[in-house]
Amino acid sequence: MGKNPLKRSLIVGIIFLFLSTICIPVLASEGKPDLIVENITIEPGSMIFTEVCYCTIKNIGDAPTGDVIEVKLIVKRKPFGIFPPLFTVYTGSGEHYIGGPLNPGVSTQLTLVDCELLPTFGFFQFKCIVNPGLKIEESDYDNNDHSQNFFTAFGIWI
Repeated sequence: MGKNPLKRSLIVGIIFLFLSTICIPVLASEGKPDLIVENITIEPGSMIFTEVCYCTIKNIGDAPTGDVIEVKLIVKRKPFGIFPPLFTVYTGSGEHYIGGPLNPGVSTQLTLVDCELLPTFGFFQFKCIVNPGLKIEESDYDNNDHSQNFFTAFGIWI
């Protein structure tokens, strides 16, 4: 006579379940920015014997961001000789106006702190977090931070 309708319904249900769990989340993540911290650098400032900490933010997503990006910097002293374990010596965050949207595939460099505000000797871990308040809707929030180690002696950062 005919084919079994229960078997056909079961097969259609399995196909629908597969498509809804595999394909739809991929489509839902398209069209959003995804911010990462590419690098943290310390470069000479505008005056002699001044240095400034910068971070490079890149949008690896599918859509542009707004004109403002929030960034947080945490600086911790690393253990060295008689110093205690890792402890925070500086925390700063703020919103940076970038002059327009950050388009997909584009990077921008943001000023984080004048190094004159930091201790002048020791090993330090700089951790930069982009979009810490989750104000920008992204496709992936797990890649928003980057840590890098630096050394300074008498205010000269290496």
